[in-house]
Amino acid sequence: MNGSRWRSWGAAVALVAGWYLLAWIVVRPLSDAPVVDSWLYQHAVEALWRTGHLQFAGFTEVEPAGQVVYGVLWSRLFGATSASFDVSVALLGAMGALALYALARRCGARHTPALLATGLLICNPCYLFLSFSFMSEVPFLLLLLASHLAFACADGSRPRLFLWLTAMLAVVAFTVRPFGGAAIIGTAGALLLYDRELWRGAPEALARTARSIAPLVVGFVACAAFWMWLVRELPWYVTENESRIRSYFFLVPALRYFKAWLLAPALYLGFVLAPLALVHTVWRWRIALPITFAIFAVAMLVTAIDDRMVWRIPECKCFGGWPGALVLRGMPGNFGWHKLDGWITATLASAGAAGLCVAAAEVIPRMGRAAAAVMLTAALYWAAMLPLWFFSDRYDLVLVPAGCLLLAMAPLPRGRSQALAAIGMAAAIIMTAAMCLMSLGGLDAYQRGAEAVLQARDALLAKRVPRAAIDAGYALNGQDLYRYPPSAMDTHADELGIPMVTSGALFPYTIAAAPLVGTEEMRRFSWPGPFGFGARPLYVLRFIPPGTHTDTLLLPPSPANG
Repeated sequence: MNGSRWRSWGAAVALVAGWYLLAWIVVRPLSDAPVVDSWLYQHAVEALWRTGHLQFAGFTEVEPAGQVVYGVLWSRLFGATSASFDVSVALLGAMGALALYALARRCGARHTPALLATGLLICNPCYLFLSFSFMSEVPFLLLLLASHLAFACADGSRPRLFLWLTAMLAVVAFTVRPFGGAAIIGTAGALLLYDRELWRGAPEALARTARSIAPLVVGFVACAAFWMWLVRELPWYVTENESRIRSYFFLVPALRYFKAWLLAPALYLGFVLAPLALVHTVWRWRIALPITFAIFAVAMLVTAIDDRMVWRIPECKCFGGWPGALVLRGMPGNFGWHKLDGWITATLASAGAAGLCVAAAEVIPRMGRAAAAVMLTAALYWAAMLPLWFFSDRYDLVLVPAGCLLLAMAPLPRGRSQALAAIGMAAAIIMTAAMCLMSLGGLDAYQRGAEAVLQARDALLAKRVPRAAIDAGYALNGQDLYRYPPSAMDTHADELGIPMVTSGALFPYTIAAAPLVGTEEMRRFSWPGPFGFGARPLYVLRFIPPGTHTDTLLLPPSPANG
């Protein structure tokens, strides 16, 4: 590398490492509380280490075997604590961001736009939130980006080696999330589309293309074989609810599909990529302004017909410390902005989506095969999300790197517009910094809330309340109460009765976000808002059996009544 490239890479490493170090110092995100489904993967790691066999909970449908193997290897070196697993994924998150920067540079992006695009990924509230968890999204994105980067390097002196590496990384990605197979199809599509000699009918092109695609074919077969091995014994949840799951596809109105499949992800991308996308919106305002109005109008019309408030688009569930991330009883079922916030958010998201469309129109006709593979993979993933009408930003997050790459490659104002470009870059940096604060605040709010719930659980345990009698929310209940059955035949019966996991019944003690019918309040405690601003109430509730007087309950006394 020459001096300029060393400086560029030094800036990228400093940005990514400095951001994660800042998040670690400011937020202190390494609590003992699991995040969403991370306890499932930790249990699978412990089971593989203990028994030598892969075991997953029977009520689950996604089984990231690759991540479990990685967790076992990591835990043998650094321990099997929640904090250790969270650190392992944070390191993968930093590596994924650097892979995006390298991919953008390899695809022809200049240093500054590539650096800003990398900043958009690491400052994405969902990406940062999940980086400090043992969830599978961030490891999957690293593998996906690494596969694309290997393919981008396949136009050099050792193309076959990098093509085999591309296929291998895509297969590993598939073992973490099945949508990794889209990378193989997208890469093969890019190879075929950009082989001009093949389209001209050159005889030698067919043999060359066959040699190039051979690693991808082998990778595809490997993915198919792994999938067949994985589903040889379907979880009991799938087998017992197969007909009901299939019926979901026909029970959801077509308008809701349109909103969840097309509109909401587009607005989500427009919102989280707005710091850089708005530069293109403003620069090409004659084209972008009508697109902005069209997207905004469609959003208003769809939400009006669908009887949903506009400020629930997008449902950015990891943003700004949304309380429902804790998954406690009494939490809101949907993300909701305040009314004014919702209009501002919808406008900003529409303008950002328009800027992304304008940038795509500039980039796609001139991009090379490496960038085309990324775009084709993202398009396949987006299309495959159609049946998943229960979208959230955890699914949409996979589309963010492709959007970042588009913006990194899009040309910026030059010549007489250099002053405008400088102003646009300054605005992009300021808006990215604002997103940084939102991400840090959301991560801080979740971690402090999780610590508060942990303390409430421990206080009940200190009063000799059995753990099986405490509903402490989905993640903690799963971590504390789920145990693998001795045999596969006992799975269903063994898993029943876990509060908020396989049972919806009220338990003797519940840590909730709101008072519940049929309970009495034992204690109320505070859950701080982002960075300690504001407070949210949480409750320790005691179940009152019907027809029973509270003064006759043979339960430990509460702090509220002595």
